Amino acid sequence: MSARGLLLIAIALVLSGGLLAFQLSRGGADFVPARSADPCQDRARTAVKPDLESVAEAVVLSGLDAAACDLGVTRERLLLALPYPAERAQLAREAGTDEAGLARTIQDGLRSGVDRLERNDQLPPVSALLPEIGDELGIPQNLVNLVPDGVVDDVVPTADALRWAVDQIDVDAVLTNLDDPDALQQILRDALVQGAIDDVRERIKDKLPGPLQGLVG
Repeated sequence: MSARGLLLIAIALVLSGGLLAFQLSRGGADFVPARSADPCQDRARTAVKPDLESVAEAVVLSGLDAAACDLGVTRERLLLALPYPAERAQLAREAGTDEAGLARTIQDGLRSGVDRLERNDQLPPVSALLPEIGDELGIPQNLVNLVPDGVVDDVVPTADALRWAVDQIDVDAVLTNLDDPDALQQILRDALVQGAIDDVRERIKDKLPGPLQGLVG
């Protein structure tokens, strides 16, 4: 090795030693790497913001926790494996199932996620989401404002709409066609939002007199 190479190594050692000493002087010896959260425990019990994206995100995160808990892994491990066929297959083998079983576990987890949020009273009522849903459906806001909150909340419980939306997701197809590692959660959120809107539309439509049903598509 050249003298220049030896000099660079010596400088690197001195700098790293100085950095270590500085960290120790600042209490660096007490550093403990952050541990992944236990997916079998609820991470938070705060109310979900009353908008469709926030509700869908809460369901997805809680649902992935529930799926990870069933599989015996962390949510982070699950998310790292799902976008890649080889790693997804390996995770399925480690969990004693196959990829179809893995997809079912994720769908069951999403249902459990809805149950968790409902049990903890974290979900906003549909009446709080109705202005946004009405906008998505093209219903004039003045008509939305005429619907009493209690009526719509009785007709469409939020958790029921979300469970219906979860059941419409083809998780196996989502995983098979996933080509962007960062897209999984957004795909699931979008599917939940659209499914919930569709369910609310049909339930409200069924309660309207025939001449008014055309207002909700």
